[in-house]
Amino acid sequence: MESLQLNNKDSLISPPLKWEPELGDFTTQFLDGKSKDANGPSFEDLTQGEYSILQEARRILGRCLPPSLSAAPETGLVVGYVQSGKTLSFETVIALARDNGYGVIIVLAGTKNNLRDQSEDRLKKDFEIEGSEDWYHLSNPSMSVKDQIESRLDAWKRRPSKKSLLITVLKHGGHLEKLATVFSKLDLVSVPCLIIDDESDQASLNTKAARIQAGLAAVTDVSTTYKSILKLRDVLPHHSYLQYTATPQANLLLAQTDFLNPNFAELVTPGDAYTGGKSFFIEQKGLVEIIPSQEIPSKNNVLKAPPKSLLKALRTFLLVASHHSLTRAKGRGAKDRNRSMMVHPAISTSSHKLYKGWIDNSLRTLRGMMPLNGVKPQAAIVNLFQEEYDSLKATCHDLSPLEDLLVEIAEEVFVELNVVEINGTKDAEEKVSWRSSPYWILVGGAKLDRGYTVEGLCITYMPRPLGTAPAADNLQQRARFFGYKLPYLNQCRVFLQSSVKDAFSEYIEHEECVREALISNRGKPLSQWRRDFILTQLLKPTRANVIGLGIRKIPVDGWLVPKVMHRDATAIESNRILLHTTVDKWAAAHGGIQSAAEVMGVLTSPHNVIEAVPLYSVLEDFLLSVQVRDAKDAEQHSAMLIALSKLLAEDDSLKVDIFMMNKLESGYRSRRVRNVAQGIDRYSPINQYFSQSADVKNDRAYCFKDRITLQLRFFDLGVVQREKDKADIKGVAWFAVNIPSLMRKSLVVEKR
Repeated sequence: MESLQLNNKDSLISPPLKWEPELGDFTTQFLDGKSKDANGPSFEDLTQGEYSILQEARRILGRCLPPSLSAAPETGLVVGYVQSGKTLSFETVIALARDNGYGVIIVLAGTKNNLRDQSEDRLKKDFEIEGSEDWYHLSNPSMSVKDQIESRLDAWKRRPSKKSLLITVLKHGGHLEKLATVFSKLDLVSVPCLIIDDESDQASLNTKAARIQAGLAAVTDVSTTYKSILKLRDVLPHHSYLQYTATPQANLLLAQTDFLNPNFAELVTPGDAYTGGKSFFIEQKGLVEIIPSQEIPSKNNVLKAPPKSLLKALRTFLLVASHHSLTRAKGRGAKDRNRSMMVHPAISTSSHKLYKGWIDNSLRTLRGMMPLNGVKPQAAIVNLFQEEYDSLKATCHDLSPLEDLLVEIAEEVFVELNVVEINGTKDAEEKVSWRSSPYWILVGGAKLDRGYTVEGLCITYMPRPLGTAPAADNLQQRARFFGYKLPYLNQCRVFLQSSVKDAFSEYIEHEECVREALISNRGKPLSQWRRDFILTQLLKPTRANVIGLGIRKIPVDGWLVPKVMHRDATAIESNRILLHTTVDKWAAAHGGIQSAAEVMGVLTSPHNVIEAVPLYSVLEDFLLSVQVRDAKDAEQHSAMLIALSKLLAEDDSLKVDIFMMNKLESGYRSRRVRNVAQGIDRYSPINQYFSQSADVKNDRAYCFKDRITLQLRFFDLGVVQREKDKADIKGVAWFAVNIPSLMRKSLVVEKR
């Protein structure tokens, strides 16, 4: 076991862990069992390496309170990709906690019964709860089992190496209140507890946070589930609280004073077989199909027949399922049992019935056309499937012959195929027994969103519209088609509206930006770093009501000009020297200084220009060094720096044209003041930055449509209009940056 030890002293982990969890028998047995799953990683992959499941779980638990130390509760955020192994991560953390002396582990297992059942069933299976010598398990406990819990905790106190208490509870105010009431009646001082909040950005957070932040609600006016979680935490004197999610935007935007604001963040690193947004929308071609807008049913577009794209998706699924059946029968590949299709229309259950009806009718028609008893398929059915077969063949080169697939559909797939609704209606399927049958088509809405695992999902049909300014985190949680699909990724297809595809593609940039920030700050207090997330105009970070941290969206597009550059004498002097130094450097390195009139094709111009200075030089030499002291200007400047850095990462050949306005002779601008006697600034000359003189080419025009522009200039400032000799602040370096519309980005940044 020595090779599995994580030595905090010798590692590069920074900041250091609070303690070092030891690998115990239960954790070893648990990971050994997971390695025996048909499609599971090997024991070595689970345990070896800095970013293995075990080592990351030890980092996560090592940042929680040590079981031997009673102190203020610890709150951590654990972030993984959608369908990337977060459940396996927190199961490993739970196993380690049990081996290292935690007496109670509580899992807040989703907001819907189907999600709680899914998590509960997996824990019972993976931990072999039935007849276990390691666990007592209770589901949604209430006062009726208070004595039972007390006796089991008394037994644990006598022998901590024996059974720990595992509780799964629906993330619902009523159930959480009952659990808190039970624990309030017990002596838990010497019982270390761990709370795992699965999908922690959903329901757990205070949905009245924005009103509180805006001063429209009292600090004590909080949402029900949030209040219940705080009550539960209050009655646990020794505990740590871990928030697991793939979409941490809401958690990261909590107010610093929020009781659920995380102290640290850690990550779940996916295995090599993981396929996420980059796999589907960037790296692999041909996996995403567009659903035409005319094939989306609505009040203004009533469809009298099933959409052609739905039938195409259905035929594609049948071919994939057939290939899966054939390869399993021949003992090659496809060790995993299931192949499934998900149809995810609007939230309303009436739309689910509509799509299920279309699928049922189409399947009945196809059954009547299919060959049986080894009869060769007729030309009509071959032609019907030919387009879908050719599409699959383009990405899956070892696809079985079409005629063989059609026979297998008729004789095997149709026999094993189940079509079910997954929603809140009474007649909808409450559970899917994946082991009972290999082939499933699921039709549903919200219950197929976050947290729901669809085994062997290969075909996703999602006519659900994007909506108006959808939250980035909610959109990403619809991506049930992400996961460990590398062995059959070439057979996967995702059918989306064009706008939804674009939004998913844009989200990837945002997600990677967030993850890069978390990686560079993993383990550190989140209060020490700013949350700067790149988003486009298509998306907002999360639902507004949970954002207790002051944020605002800054468009990085067009002209960006600081409003205040003249309130700090030290900054004025530093910026003056910086501007002159960098201009001399760029002129020497990039072809010298030219007349702007010559470059812009006009007769005369008072300005000069240095063309095509590399963007990295502009960032390194000037924009990262210029002192911007005003709070709002600094916020916009940070957004601009991040946007330019992202543009540079995408294309390191980008150039910037440097215009020296009025050949760097100081112009004069007056400024309004709130108190003339005290000389307090109210406004800078932002509205006068660009020349407005009649019959003169406006300074705004000194830029190019396809390149970034940096304008540099000096101002003398005074409180008297048009009287430069009365300027009281002289030689203030000012700048303006123009981002062409094709390069625009938007950032959400924290207000300071």
